[in-house]
Amino acid sequence: MSGSSSSVRPPYTLKLANTKNEVEACYDIRMEVFCVEQGFTVEDEMDEYDPHSFHFLLTTPVSSPPDVSTSSLPPTNGTSDTTEKPIGTIRFVPGKSKLTRLAILKDYRKFGFGRVLVEGMENFVRQNAVKQSLGKIIEEQGGRWINIKCHSQIHAIPFYEKLGYVAEGPQFDEDGAPHQLLVHRVQVE
Repeated sequence: MSGSSSSVRPPYTLKLANTKNEVEACYDIRMEVFCVEQGFTVEDEMDEYDPHSFHFLLTTPVSSPPDVSTSSLPPTNGTSDTTEKPIGTIRFVPGKSKLTRLAILKDYRKFGFGRVLVEGMENFVRQNAVKQSLGKIIEEQGGRWINIKCHSQIHAIPFYEKLGYVAEGPQFDEDGAPHQLLVHRVQVE
């Protein structure tokens, strides 16, 4: 999953984090966004679902060496003048069919990468839900579906609604902040 360069959005690559370094780069982004920026504790951010979840990593090429080291991801062996900088992540918890830990570094939030991450994760779920038993499959309306759930911070609800997520039930407290359960039904292959 790659994006092309444009005047608005920098080039990017979205991939399933398969190596230890890639997963740690996802953790680094989450720590920066949720712990440093938003004040959540490390204990709240890292949980029992991390080892069993699918982590997606969004990167963009930057001059190498980068000005500041912000991640566990070492430079790639591609070209000598660029390296892939981790800039965003999202996590999918199988069994719970839950989108969690969507995080984008502050300097990259204006480029629509939140949509890129959510849609990339949904495409993975769409293609793999049945063969990898990612969650409860609902058979109706001539197709197979999975309900992806999300506990959204209140300020992020409009973002998720634009992507088809619908609020269910009352708001609730999670880790000291108000959240809302959102659900999106995705057709699977």
